[in-house]
Amino acid sequence: MQARQSDRMATVQSFLNSFWKHTDDAGTQWFDPDRDALYPDRIRRRPPGTDSSGLGTHCDPGTLDLWMTQEYQKAFRHLFSGDVERYDPWDAAHRTDGPQYPGSTMCSAFRTFQGWTALSDMDADQGVLHTVPIPEVMAYLLLRPLLPDVPEDSMCGVRPNQVFPVTKRWHPVLYRVLTPIPDVSAGDSVWWHCDMIHSVAPVENQRGWGNVMYIPAAPWCPRNEKYAADVRDAFTTGSSPSDFPEEHYERSWNGRFTLGQLNETGRRGLGLSEGPARVVGGPKKSPSSVEPPRTTAAL
Repeated sequence: MQARQSDRMATVQSFLNSFWKHTDDAGTQWFDPDRDALYPDRIRRRPPGTDSSGLGTHCDPGTLDLWMTQEYQKAFRHLFSGDVERYDPWDAAHRTDGPQYPGSTMCSAFRTFQGWTALSDMDADQGVLHTVPIPEVMAYLLLRPLLPDVPEDSMCGVRPNQVFPVTKRWHPVLYRVLTPIPDVSAGDSVWWHCDMIHSVAPVENQRGWGNVMYIPAAPWCPRNEKYAADVRDAFTTGSSPSDFPEEHYERSWNGRFTLGQLNETGRRGLGLSEGPARVVGGPKKSPSSVEPPRTTAAL
């Protein structure tokens, strides 16, 4: 919780959000770039000597939602209308509200970036994150099922209650650019656009610890405000939020983080405080204005 509500982390999240078009020409603000919803994602703990099969190649913004809901049809309107050149993966329009499609597996929040904060030193050959560092590749993924070599009853592996798979059968060209992150040190953070394809490489007999904390950039918007209320209720009782299995580990923990330990960033992230007024929709910040936790690599 200290890391999630860190003011330095909030500075990085705001900087990353500034790369997005969050306010359209008509004045509609799709999200507040300077307020994060404090999405409580997982921590991975991998001891020395671990054998791990890694995590398959996939992407996370949605599954059937991306084709089947009106909001995402609007968000990807240029792709579905055939005007592919106008598609902008950095335009947040219509992504920040609307329901999930039944059977979709994704996080309930809208994330501009997913984040991977290292808690230990890890070399690039020790089961680290791999990405296809091209946000525009979502155009290929969404249009791929429409090509003539795909059976009419196939969505190239996308099924209800499964993640969005990227496979060598349907997307072989993408595997040519699947790239590992560099070596990282404890305290480094790595960030990737929410549409980017990624995986975690396998490792045998890992050298040293392989621990990471997943802290994304999940800016304040109608969709994230709704989920923040669920997170807030779970937080007050030590329960698991609804995106996660009902394990409720923290209900009986002594010394569990409490409401009284939240700073202003944490309170804003859980909807307990509006906080001071922020100026949004201004020019993009330069990298020199950022004081990252240690090293921030924005892929």
